[in-house]
Amino acid sequence: MDDKNKLPSWDTYYKENEVKKMPWYEESLDADLAEEIKNQRLSRGRFLDLGTGPGTQAAQLAKLGFDVVGTDISENAINKAKETSKDAKFFVDDFLHSRLPDHSFDYVLDRGCYHVFDQLQRRDYMREIRRIMRDGAILFLKVMSKEEKDLPQDEGPYRFSKNDIINAFENGFEINSIKPTVYYGTLDPLPKSLFVVMTKRATFL
Repeated sequence: MDDKNKLPSWDTYYKENEVKKMPWYEESLDADLAEEIKNQRLSRGRFLDLGTGPGTQAAQLAKLGFDVVGTDISENAINKAKETSKDAKFFVDDFLHSRLPDHSFDYVLDRGCYHVFDQLQRRDYMREIRRIMRDGAILFLKVMSKEEKDLPQDEGPYRFSKNDIINAFENGFEINSIKPTVYYGTLDPLPKSLFVVMTKRATFL
């Protein structure tokens, strides 16, 4: 089982820190997601920005024409997100015990949720992510890579290898691609990460 990494109280963090200086702040649409949307010619559908934070990714997705919902466990984050975009819908939600309806999304962007959950919490995550996605829906997942050596090992997100992701998701999802990349934000250098594209299976193994 994972050792517990040191992570902040998210609501306090968003109350006390300037959004544009947060490590994960990226005003533009994440470059890996933008490339995938272009390559797959995606232009419509219901999109969840999970762990939306200040709402920048949700705002960019809404500009592309998607019907976007952004959720976060932090009320302060959601308040900031509502100031970022009037086109996306935002509300507070604890995704491990989510209030989102069943089979309600065609696409999900997780750019920072899964990799803050410990091993036990990931079981709840898997239950909820399967529940809220329609069959054939696409999950775009960005997580910190085990190749990232510059950040303290006991602080911040958990790190994952390609095999870790395959083992965790292969029963419920068809994994289309796992790409070594970076986590776009304010850190220098940008941390190494994995960008995963996967499709929810209609029936589980």
